[in-house]
Amino acid sequence: MLYKLSPDFIMAITYMKFSVNKSSLERAMSQIDAIVTGKDTQTLLSNVLLSVGDDQKLRITASDMESTVRITLDIEDSIPGELIMKAKKLSDIARQMKAEKMIFESEENSEENGNDGKLYRIKLEGVGARSARFKMTGSDRSHFPEINEIATEKLVSIPAQALTDMISRTFYSISHEDNRYIYNGICFHAEGRILTLIGTDGRRLAAVSRELPSPIILGTGEGDIVVHAKAIRELQKIMDMDAMVYVGVEQRDIFFRVGNAELSSRLLEGKFPDYKKVIPNDSTIFVEIDRELMLDSIRQVMVMTEQPSFQVRLSMGKEGSFLTANTPDIGEAELTLPIDSVIEQLDIGFNANYFMDILKAVQCGKIKLRFNDPARPIVFEDTEDDKFVALVMPMKI
Repeated sequence: MLYKLSPDFIMAITYMKFSVNKSSLERAMSQIDAIVTGKDTQTLLSNVLLSVGDDQKLRITASDMESTVRITLDIEDSIPGELIMKAKKLSDIARQMKAEKMIFESEENSEENGNDGKLYRIKLEGVGARSARFKMTGSDRSHFPEINEIATEKLVSIPAQALTDMISRTFYSISHEDNRYIYNGICFHAEGRILTLIGTDGRRLAAVSRELPSPIILGTGEGDIVVHAKAIRELQKIMDMDAMVYVGVEQRDIFFRVGNAELSSRLLEGKFPDYKKVIPNDSTIFVEIDRELMLDSIRQVMVMTEQPSFQVRLSMGKEGSFLTANTPDIGEAELTLPIDSVIEQLDIGFNANYFMDILKAVQCGKIKLRFNDPARPIVFEDTEDDKFVALVMPMKI
């Protein structure tokens, strides 16, 4: 007599399996959540690719076609395999599960395989009596975006702490307007051992330079590269302050490696302006003022400003120095500044938020301001760091 095997028995052959530290998986999923699209959970890009090799490593990959993040985790009791599954649900499970260790098992769902590739049944459970058990579906990686790679010898190292500081001093000044695409990121300019980061939106600019331990060449070494804001935000999430960041450029992509994380992103195309030509070198008025005092003063008077201009006026003359804000139908504010002025009179308007962004980005005791006239940029210099400079374009008053 011949016996027919039940479908449940046929599908019980494990395809991919591993156990992983729950906190490690939760952190990894939080690092990639900005890459996974949140607009349409039915698209392929709302998935993550899970890959298990023979090296007892789990590689979690997310992509939005322009940027890709891959996190590598140590695992145990693994069976190699590769599949994609819903990123948000995996993230939710990792965050909510009450266990120190999670067990992941998958098996091929041969009954429902179709023309789009193989499908898998996934079981997730925690080690412990208080853990829920989850069942989900997954599919093969056939339609997941291809992942670009770069050879290790093409990467250069940058101390993570230095790069983090440089980003914090420039990122606030970039544009978020799609019609000025080249301004939607930070420009990386390498010259020998000097790396300079520049951000601008056309109305303000910030630049900072640092000397690195060794010469840095990005790509062909010709011209600047511009890294999109989204990639910069993701880089900030994966950076470990005690680690080195390894950076390289291959064709139109930039690559970052930090610890167990990798990030690649499509570079912005276009000509980035020469920031040195924008910064005035012929200033005639110089002012030094306590940074915290200036920040607090602007906060006070900007109560009487309104969006989108948030306009505040700085007036300096023989009668004293003042910050004022005046908005029709709302009111006005005035505050005296401890600045001894020797000029006849200077009245210059500016966006208060732009001023505050710069003052918050630096940590010096005093800030130096340079002026020419009400129609030319206001230049900011860090009195404790001569490799930083910023400017704000004035507003018509």
